[in-house]
Amino acid sequence: MDSIQPREQIKKLVITGDRNFFAQQRFSLLFDILASNIDTVERVPVENLYDNKWLKKTAKRVIKHLPFPIKTAGKASAMRKNKASFIKQSQQCERQIRALENTPDFVFHLFGMYSPFWDSFDIPFSMYLDYTMALAHQTWQPWAPFANEDDFLEWKECESIAYQKAACIFTFSHLVKQSLIEDYDVIPHKVFAVGASGQFSSPYAGKNSFGSDRILFNASNFERKGGDLVIAAFQKIRATIPTAELVIIGEKISLPGHSGINNLGVVSGSGAMQQLFLDCDILLAPALCEPYGQLLVEAINYGLPCVVSDIGGMPEIIDHDVNGFVLSELTPDCLADAVIDLLQDTSRLERYSKAGRQKVEEQLNWGVIAEKMQAQIRASAGLKQFSEKC
Repeated sequence: MDSIQPREQIKKLVITGDRNFFAQQRFSLLFDILASNIDTVERVPVENLYDNKWLKKTAKRVIKHLPFPIKTAGKASAMRKNKASFIKQSQQCERQIRALENTPDFVFHLFGMYSPFWDSFDIPFSMYLDYTMALAHQTWQPWAPFANEDDFLEWKECESIAYQKAACIFTFSHLVKQSLIEDYDVIPHKVFAVGASGQFSSPYAGKNSFGSDRILFNASNFERKGGDLVIAAFQKIRATIPTAELVIIGEKISLPGHSGINNLGVVSGSGAMQQLFLDCDILLAPALCEPYGQLLVEAINYGLPCVVSDIGGMPEIIDHDVNGFVLSELTPDCLADAVIDLLQDTSRLERYSKAGRQKVEEQLNWGVIAEKMQAQIRASAGLKQFSEKC
């Protein structure tokens, strides 16, 4: 077991994780708050060794001119998700940390695709997780593209080492906390379900109104997000409420013959998304698999009620008949009926809207979440490992 020396206080914090997440405002806002009250904070973005954009573009150009089709979906994910890649990526992250001019007192690591350390665990660290591979293996096979059970178990063993070595672990949901305890034998008292927030620096304090009959749906990963359900349900909604409009974002979907659908594709910028949230009456998220759903947090921040499936971490954001509607049965009819009932009941939409904004103000904003993290990081930084398994 590596020796971790007690520290009186954290003077230098290092934040690590995939480079592409560092560019996202959602997490940049969290990192900024974590940096408060600490002398030195250094962000160490790590290149995804299996997601080279230049190689992807080159491969696409080559495949385009081949006389026969080649399926490439999920190939990069499969290359990354094996024991060798987990270790290689962890060692890469560790080298970057060791190369810093001054040794950090604590490392905050985003997500669980690799560990911030592998060869030596002499610096305390935390991890912030939205999902585990055990959950992915159970719920959505494309996220667990292992050739066989042995390959999956090898990856899971690498995860276990990282999780058990961590001084503390923060999770988006209680679902993930439970997975860490049951699937990875992590000690319960070092796992903290703190939630997650979205792309806003403070809770929205402006006005919103209802009556547009506009329904918002994020179609990125169309199948997983329940796109077929939404399109089928919208036909019934439209038959009952002719003024209803379905606004699709995230991906351009070919929907010939469907009226009342406005497919915007990718919408960039927090300002544009804020306006969409304020212009719509309901957000739909009947996903077949969803680790958490930060878009839901952003929606209720602007007072937009949500209709979601009872899957993943979504029911921890949307409380049934409080700030939205949680579907226990995923059928087009059930989805359509829920939406029709809400669109025809403005007072209920207003009640859900108020409750959603209150939940963000009290629980699901980065200030509250970061405060919980900071307190636990300070407590964990001076502790030795929690068990002999570490």
